[in-house]
Amino acid sequence: MEVVEAILTASKAIYGQAQEMRCCKRQKERLVERLEVLERPIRSLRTEAQLSEDLRWMLEKMLALLREAHAFLEKCNAQKKLERFLKAGGTLEKLAEINQRLGDLGEGLSLQMQVEKKVQDAFQKSRVCKEGSQDLAEDKVALKEMLTEEKPDLPMDIRVIEKERLTRGELIRQTDKYHLFKGEYYKSPVAIKVFKNPQTRNTQEVRKIFEEEIRTLKKLESPYILRMYGICIDGAGLIPEYSIVMEYCEKGSLREVLKKEPGLSWDVRTEMASDAAAGLYRLHQVGDKGQLHRCINSANFLVAKGYCVKLSGFKLEQTESSISGKIKDNTPKEVASSAYVCPEGLASLNHTYNQASEIYSFGIVLWEIATGRIPFAGCTSVEICKKVHELKYQEPLGDDCPPYLEEVINQCRAFEPSERPSAEDIVNRLLVNREGSNGALAL
Repeated sequence: MEVVEAILTASKAIYGQAQEMRCCKRQKERLVERLEVLERPIRSLRTEAQLSEDLRWMLEKMLALLREAHAFLEKCNAQKKLERFLKAGGTLEKLAEINQRLGDLGEGLSLQMQVEKKVQDAFQKSRVCKEGSQDLAEDKVALKEMLTEEKPDLPMDIRVIEKERLTRGELIRQTDKYHLFKGEYYKSPVAIKVFKNPQTRNTQEVRKIFEEEIRTLKKLESPYILRMYGICIDGAGLIPEYSIVMEYCEKGSLREVLKKEPGLSWDVRTEMASDAAAGLYRLHQVGDKGQLHRCINSANFLVAKGYCVKLSGFKLEQTESSISGKIKDNTPKEVASSAYVCPEGLASLNHTYNQASEIYSFGIVLWEIATGRIPFAGCTSVEICKKVHELKYQEPLGDDCPPYLEEVINQCRAFEPSERPSAEDIVNRLLVNREGSNGALAL
């Protein structure tokens, strides 16, 4: 059968082209995976004496799509490195479209041929759409990370750090529990959190707890998540000194930047929003069920040079508890913590915190980025609860807020948890061209 042989030839060519591609990792893997699923039943048609008119029409549509994909991949692989980066956003979206169309054709072909259930399952409409969204989000964030990340001249693994490797500089901040200094580690800038009044002198026990606890943190590798370098344990004195060493963000917290620089352009604000979304996405992808932050607010996003936003606030809870005990930090907060609590959390103390709860908190952070204002300024926790839970009140955005950003913010703040988007959805909608073209990454 001519059309069958042509499809198999086109598939083989696409396999080779996919191997050459250096970007769109998840989507090219999905394309190859779907072709492999289709290849077996299509190959079986070689023995058919005659194909039905409907089946032949479906195969010709498939062949046309594969030839289009072949030409597109050939063009991508022929691009020079700079051109490839400049056009990477459009490449992601086009490949997502090809994968979606291949999924649709695969579903129709599987029904037409009434083939084995494995093929039918692989091309179910809902599954195809879900996989397409997941792959596009992963490839968008991976590309954004690749274009952003600067490799510091520092050890990349989280470790116990020798005191001699650290130089402590100016005091940045202090709370009831710790002093925060700017310092140097291997001559690169870092932040050093030095704990006050440690409750234990058993340095070996602290070291053991730390080494057990860093396993999850090692999975959070992204330029949009604050890097942790390790712990320094100085047991030379009568009372040991414990320090946590982290990446240094020169502009401070997101809340501080919004307060100090009210005139930030929309280009900067929208890029900050997409950085924050990339950090939350990475967190929610850790493990089979995803990881929760449990304290999303504008103080826990830090801003580095170039206004690059990084998600922070990942405490080594067991390690820090073993050092400081259960001392509560009573440092005053500029924004009431209840401003970030979802409506269902305000309604019941027994509410189960989940990703939808966290997305609501993130919606408040996005509102802060868009407006520069403090959420529910001047309101007590009781007043916030009444406004949100009883009156269904949402603080308004300015008229100049870009429509796509306004839509995402309002959906994140939806009163019904089921109506809030996932971090994956947010990434797919925020990592777009700032001029509003359909889906090209901002480069």
